[in-house]
This record gives sequence, structure tokens and C-alpha cells, in this order.
Amino acid sequence: MKVADAVEVLATTYQSLDFVAQGLEVKASEVAAALAKAKPDTVEFVCLTALSKYNPVSTEVASSEPSE
Repeated sequence: MKVADAVEVLATTYQSLDFVAQGLEVKASEVAAALAKAKPDTVEFVCLTALSKYNPVSTEVASSEPSE
């Protein structure tokens, strides 16, 4: 699903934002990019914040333990 479509769903729902955001499949990187551009105190920002809670950007951390 496109981030813009997910924001539209969240902006028009009468259900819990958290509940609906959990069920929306979006790319975490796209959510993060849109959130970085969104103005605070807007509907878009609130919706993107809910989406980012359930679609976090994952960063792989290299293990610092020596292998034997």
C-alpha cells in the first residue's frame, strides 16, 4: 500500500488509529521519509507517527562478538 493511501485511511477512520495502523502494510523507509517532511500538528504528521510505530525502520547491527 502507498503511504499516501495509508494516511488517507487513517485520516478518515472512526476507529482507533493504533488498531488501524497495525493492519496497514507500508514500506517503513517511505513512512520515515514522509514523516521527516511532514509538518508537526497536522493530520498527516499524526497519521505518519501512528504508521511509524508499527513500521519501524530496521537497521542491521553487526555483531561485535569475536567468532571462534
